[in-house]
Amino acid sequence: MNTYDLAVKKVNLKKVSSTHGGEWHGPCPGCGDGGRPKESDRFHIWPNQNDGKGSYWCRSCLKAGDNIQFLIDFEGMNFKDACAYLDITMADRPTDFTPPPEKREFEPTQYKNPTDLWQERAQKFITWAQGNLKENKSALSWLASRGISAEAAEQARLGWNPGEDGKDIFRHHTAWGLPDQKKENGKSRKLWIPRGLVIPLLCVIPAQAGIQEQKQIIIRIKIRRPEEHRTEEYPDPYIFIWGSSKATMVIGAERKAFILVESELDAIACAASTDLAGTVALGTLEGKPDAAAYAILKGAVQILNALDYGDVGGGKTAAQRAIKWWAEQFPDNCDRWPVPRGKDPGEAYQMGIDLGQWIRAGLPPVLTISAVIPAQAGIRNIQSPPEGTPPLLAELWKLLRDNPGVKIINEPGRFTLLRNGKYGGAGRINHLVFHEKEVREYILNHPDQEITWKNLIKVISPIGEKKVK
Repeated sequence: MNTYDLAVKKVNLKKVSSTHGGEWHGPCPGCGDGGRPKESDRFHIWPNQNDGKGSYWCRSCLKAGDNIQFLIDFEGMNFKDACAYLDITMADRPTDFTPPPEKREFEPTQYKNPTDLWQERAQKFITWAQGNLKENKSALSWLASRGISAEAAEQARLGWNPGEDGKDIFRHHTAWGLPDQKKENGKSRKLWIPRGLVIPLLCVIPAQAGIQEQKQIIIRIKIRRPEEHRTEEYPDPYIFIWGSSKATMVIGAERKAFILVESELDAIACAASTDLAGTVALGTLEGKPDAAAYAILKGAVQILNALDYGDVGGGKTAAQRAIKWWAEQFPDNCDRWPVPRGKDPGEAYQMGIDLGQWIRAGLPPVLTISAVIPAQAGIRNIQSPPEGTPPLLAELWKLLRDNPGVKIINEPGRFTLLRNGKYGGAGRINHLVFHEKEVREYILNHPDQEITWKNLIKVISPIGEKKVK
């Protein structure tokens, strides 16, 4: 019996690969799935390794070995009994097995913005392209058919490049702050700006000392070429303008839930359909978020993975790799959420799917219920629940007052209870915070990251009233 024959008697296994004799995944016979169903693939089996005796490895408890070691690890046998059970001798036991190396932790890339001159040229080009799009009824109609209204297109600063005299635009690289590039004949190569739908990546620079208002810059220009303009020599539908940043597009970075999609246009359509979730466009099926997007997703309450996992864009093998990567990187807050019809949100919209309803259906209740007490201008602390406080919030206030050592932590990457500095609250407090929808939603929208009875209730003070500390 090999490792598969032994393991399948204890846990359910699923085949994930047919190469090199096959590979199976399942929960570990020793540590299980750690109470997380999404980690039910931590145990790896390779039946054909070690001359058919097989090998195994758990990426959680790190137990690994052959069929003899399996019986020692999971059946409590000693070496002699394991050999007798398998009817093999010590000479048959391979001695050169080493478990697969532990994978390195993912390190997202942080991309630099283009040069100031490039940004300046990009701003002028985008402004010009926006004006062209407003006059292009055909392009606006096509966008509307994929869920992007004229208002949404303007918000995203989409544009249209008709070219010059009906031809693609070419400029000197140095005019855009880029190094000069030479052809084989020694002449300068021009910067290619093809005709088509212009899709910019916007980046907001926060207000800084001496600058009162935030600034919006362009760090990428991508152009979707009409099908009739694509040639055998240049068949690509999408072209990046040289010098563009490879940063990940994130729309609604301040939101607590996000939709993962491939194309920027799908991201714009999804963002326009609801204010409950932001969107992240990865560009390709196996695209990875950059450092900024990765940090945002790590702090999200919910991620809906709507990437197209069909045969297109790398095939099933690429899809398996992508699914596995997202499950491993975001095991607690990322769920597969494909569109009900079609292969992507734009196609689903064309087939009659309401994108807003589809997104809302995938979000937890804490994100779909309005805050119990909305925050407006003039917030002050109070010492007792005001009149009209919802009963469950009033109950939580009283419990926190009677248990002053309990704090609610509402940080971007952590939502928990601490009792005297250690994890854990009191039974009823736990229930109210984690299981009562209106209470948890109120806390998630709370402006403070550390909440006690003293600042739990935030009320509205009249405009002009002095704030009470």
